[in-house]
Amino acid sequence: MIIGVDCRKIGNGGIGTYLRNLLAEWQRQDVPAKFLLFHAPGDECLLPVNFGERLPCASPKYSLSELFSFNRPLKERRADLFYSPHYTLPFGLPCPAVVTIHDLIHLKYKSRFGPLGKRYAKFMVGHAVKESRIILTDSEHSKSDIAAISSSHAGKIRVAFPAVDRGIFKPCPRSEAQAFRREKSLPGEFVLYVGALKPHKNPAALSAIARELGFPVVAATRDLKTFEDLLTPDIKLNNLINRVDISGDRELVLLYNAARLLIHPAFYEGFGLPPLEAMACGLPVVCSSASSLPEVVGGAALLFDPNDRRAMLEKVNQCWREAELRDILKKRGLERSEVFSWGETAKKVFELFVEAAGS
Repeated sequence: MIIGVDCRKIGNGGIGTYLRNLLAEWQRQDVPAKFLLFHAPGDECLLPVNFGERLPCASPKYSLSELFSFNRPLKERRADLFYSPHYTLPFGLPCPAVVTIHDLIHLKYKSRFGPLGKRYAKFMVGHAVKESRIILTDSEHSKSDIAAISSSHAGKIRVAFPAVDRGIFKPCPRSEAQAFRREKSLPGEFVLYVGALKPHKNPAALSAIARELGFPVVAATRDLKTFEDLLTPDIKLNNLINRVDISGDRELVLLYNAARLLIHPAFYEGFGLPPLEAMACGLPVVCSSASSLPEVVGGAALLFDPNDRRAMLEKVNQCWREAELRDILKKRGLERSEVFSWGETAKKVFELFVEAAGS
């Protein structure tokens, strides 16, 4: 088979992690296919070495040109399938398509591009659902969300759970974690948050933890403006809420190992990688019970209703103060993280590619 893959988001957070791991596993498994890797100029270094044909694509994400840029090279190379790891599926493709719709956050929450952005997302999700042979998604919860907006296409929705690379995300020596903590000037003990600070992530929970419990909070986020506007205007919190810049997976692993617990207070997630990464590193997790998150953490985390701030604070306080509980959560989390495997996910996705190309 010849399979075209839109890799223009390979440098992004969640989607980039998803795509990089799938490509790496398909290379490792030596799947019987040739891959055409459409990438943004400058992203060549993020693609697996000696894997697939690299095709630069200058069309910006969320642009009109991206909807037609892939057709000609796919036709010229007689591609059997096109795969989009995002809901923006091109028009007029010369071959069948598979799309991953990770979640419906763009439809359920205010778009950062305003009302026009939300209408665009609704239209493109509808197009992807209708035109793709198979729709992949990250959780049973997201599957239900997608089926609810297009019940006539529910039969082609399949769940392929993301995972973590347990060769990377794992407990490390305490001395290394403490050296990293000192290097980054982090508090001796802290509550960790990892991810964006978008409204559906419930970032106000972080200031509540600092203000009402007095626990230091460290946010590993790139959303500098939101962090400064939302979390640090109160001078009383200046020494309790910190932001840290992380470079690569190794630093992220050290950060998980340096923390006392992870807080993940989201109102909505399509999956939720930070809790899984934290569990794989042996970090206790206090987590929202909303949307897909119970599917991820199972019985290995303390859960709370994200709309109940008092319940969240009680769970965080309990985990912070009870060493025996943290030990239990660490053991359960390590066991839970072993349920998810990029190797199995990549194998399943490729089998679905074969099904889609032949149907």
